Amino acid sequence: MNPSSSRPKGSSGETAPMSDSGSSSAGSSKTHRPILLSAVDVAIADGDFRFVDLSSPIVPRLLSFAIEASHLLIQSWPLIRARILTILDQSRIGWSSLGVLRRRQILKQVDDDTTIKGNNIEIVERVEEGIYQACRSTRNPELFVEVLVGGVIRFHATEYEVKASGGSSLSPTEVDYFAGTLGGYVRLIGANGSRVFALSCHHAPNEYPQAVAPGLGHLIRVSLPSIMARAEDISELRVALHHHKERVKELQEEVKYKPWKARDLEVPENAFRIIGDELQKALDFDHHFGTVFATSGYKISTTLQCAPDWAPVDIQYTRQGENKVPELPGKKPGYTGLSEGDAVVGVAQLSMGDYVVKAGYSSGTTYGELSHIKHDCNLPGNSLPTSEYMVVGDKGRPFALKGDSGAFVLNKYGQLAGLLIAGQEELGTAFVTPMMEVLRDIQ
Repeated sequence: MNPSSSRPKGSSGETAPMSDSGSSSAGSSKTHRPILLSAVDVAIADGDFRFVDLSSPIVPRLLSFAIEASHLLIQSWPLIRARILTILDQSRIGWSSLGVLRRRQILKQVDDDTTIKGNNIEIVERVEEGIYQACRSTRNPELFVEVLVGGVIRFHATEYEVKASGGSSLSPTEVDYFAGTLGGYVRLIGANGSRVFALSCHHAPNEYPQAVAPGLGHLIRVSLPSIMARAEDISELRVALHHHKERVKELQEEVKYKPWKARDLEVPENAFRIIGDELQKALDFDHHFGTVFATSGYKISTTLQCAPDWAPVDIQYTRQGENKVPELPGKKPGYTGLSEGDAVVGVAQLSMGDYVVKAGYSSGTTYGELSHIKHDCNLPGNSLPTSEYMVVGDKGRPFALKGDSGAFVLNKYGQLAGLLIAGQEELGTAFVTPMMEVLRDIQ
């Protein structure tokens, strides 16, 4: 579980073990080891190397790994979860997510590394004993509780292609402080026939929390690339252009006295010309993409108790692209059904244990695995907790970053399985709504 307050960038997580070891003293009701502040403290107190190599002068960050289908905790987690949620409710403290991950600082698993994610130290001390007893009563006294200061974030290479592809950035035309990701295109069937819409999250092309009814979103213009991404790109190109311009001037002066240096001018002159062309393309590009058709608003699905979080965009015909498998750098052995550039055909059921891939505006193409335990989340904008499918990034790498919300999530066969709606950067995890549920809710 994570607090809803913001987390300073670069801050470390805090880790506390739930264990029978430790001693009790007069005036204290604790029957287990006190809260520990870091993975190093955990390893020293345990006398093992499950989380960190103590001989190394550099302490790597904790990596996240999914709970597999055979994990023994799957049987007892529903009871533990119910008891912890009751404790949190009675304590009236703010929390943003509660779930289970494998957490360690090495890629290979050694012994058990199962961790319950937790709030900050002050909060955990208030509910620590109750959480420990909940674990112990279900015969899981050795579970660790990890304390993180942070929260769930609804996530927000600039493309200048007329026919936009999935993974591009988009935003409301009048907004320059956030951006989301274009997932791709869907055909929706209504009373007057079918139409193709671009699809992203409610909070990507719409800065307002309220749902937009069909036909009422025409005033919300959508830009692709996003205003923020385009402005950042133009600024960077201008800086680079100035740098190469000054370098060309320096070499031109040098050539006057050293004619044999003329060949050194070729590289900066070519770079100056290429960057100048890219800058002009960015300045001239018509970024108007379409208008919002409708949005879900912040709501909870009545069938899966998840957040649908959708927004079809009524696009200009000339800008409609295709749903294709993204670039696949470092393609994984298990993704044999994926071929870069292939058309995405069909919508598939999102299932726990699935190996998935997505292309997002901020993090590009990433691979991940669906955990076998769903996470409870207090998503920004929602009034009640939701139950979300969680993807853990491959080999502990982040699956998504801020700006990736709205990305299509494909399974290993290249089928459309989900829509990325939020995530936790400090854990390298993301929350995904099944695409079948998104389309059902839209219709």
